[in-house]
Amino acid sequence: MASTPVILLLKRTGNSADRPDTATVQTGEAALSFGGAEPGMYFKDSAGAIRKVGPTFYGNNAPNSSPVGSAGNSVGELWVDSSSSAYYMKVWNGASWQKVGSAFADTAASATVTIASGAIVANSAIIASGSLGAVSSSGSLGAVSSSGSLEANLASGINVVGALPAAYTGGVVYLNAGVSGLYVSANGGWILI
Repeated sequence: MASTPVILLLKRTGNSADRPDTATVQTGEAALSFGGAEPGMYFKDSAGAIRKVGPTFYGNNAPNSSPVGSAGNSVGELWVDSSSSAYYMKVWNGASWQKVGSAFADTAASATVTIASGAIVANSAIIASGSLGAVSSSGSLGAVSSSGSLEANLASGINVVGALPAAYTGGVVYLNAGVSGLYVSANGGWILI
């Protein structure tokens, strides 16, 4: 095709927010709005509705809030709302913009929860690459155990030691301050858990 170029053009416009009307496109026909402020590819679905294929709109106001073409939005259309520092992603449900996956952050009880390093578990596992050791070395677990409250509350006994004893010494679980980690006595040796 390089030697015999063929140009196929879709219905198109260079105006931003210039969405096609259902009367101007056929079912399955594509129409392009390439205006830089609000571009999009549109098609008419089998139910006669205009659908947007992207990109996700980013801005203070919802997409197509000042339409040049048809008014309204497409079901499933996405918008990143930059009007606040939260930058919510929203999806059009046919009647209103709905926040995507933000219920956790919007709940007062959980909105102020701080998780160290931005993850609930380290390296995608509860006990991986010393994640429990990292918790104890951060001081949060060490502070509880050094106060004696952790050892007093557990009947099996948790011992905080500078180095692991050579053999079982009566406690079942050891928090090792020298080599970070949580150890359990088994078969005359120590298992890092």
